[in-house]
Amino acid sequence: MHRRLRVVITVAAAAVSLAACGGSGGDNAALPGSPDAASSAPAPSATASAATSPSAAVLSSYLGFWDALIAANTASDPALPALAAAAAEPQLGKARKAIRVNKTQGVSLRGTVTHKPKVTASSPASATVEDCYDVSRWTPVDVKTGQKIDVTEANGTGRYRARYTLRRSGGGWRVTDQVALGGC
Repeated sequence: MHRRLRVVITVAAAAVSLAACGGSGGDNAALPGSPDAASSAPAPSATASAATSPSAAVLSSYLGFWDALIAANTASDPALPALAAAAAEPQLGKARKAIRVNKTQGVSLRGTVTHKPKVTASSPASATVEDCYDVSRWTPVDVKTGQKIDVTEANGTGRYRARYTLRRSGGGWRVTDQVALGGC
């Protein structure tokens, strides 16, 4: 059970790479990953965002990545097309690996993740987003029983800081990497 919980927390906190709960920064899963199919703050549509500003388009794509990540975790489906549309390697592989591990162990992550993202760098080809996100309401659930799995993280708050790299892909942006920055 300890191993299962460690993976779940690494995924949630990692959103992909969170080094929470004993996870290391080396092979972090995206989830964390990061931390349901909708963030608490609705993402603006890509069309409206692109018309408003390049930063708004980046943030919309970033929050869309989280929507896809949460949906894939909820469904225990690492092949969810929305995930591939929102992420690219190596982040896509990290997310899929974490979801597969959880699926094998009969665990799904369900609930919501809240965000406080901001674009910290942007060029025509790439952008960086730093976020303080809260996964305390993104709960591991036993798929067979539907029961929540109690996970306790020593001194944990469920809030993590991370830096995400996005690359322009076609007319939008895709998350390609994530670096854990600790708590927030």
